Amino acid sequence: MKVYPYYLFDRDADLSYYEGRFWSPQGKQITIVAVASDRDWAAYVGTDAPDSRREIDTCKWAASYGCKLSVEDAKHFFPDIKLPYRG
Repeated sequence: MKVYPYYLFDRDADLSYYEGRFWSPQGKQITIVAVASDRDWAAYVGTDAPDSRREIDTCKWAASYGCKLSVEDAKHFFPDIKLPYRG
């Protein structure tokens, strides 16, 4: 089983939490993040946050502006999240 770089973010004002996987091939950042509330969750994929080189910024940028994953892809990357997937 492949191990991915893993991040947990603090909760924000909406009581959401974030977790993600991060890669940086040849200086280009890419991340897949899960955004969960107490009721449901969704996952997004995104690349470099504008004007940033910090991994956490890219993860947060993808959570806000990334492309939403299908439920099948999201569950592949985040199999332990048992909440309903946000459609």
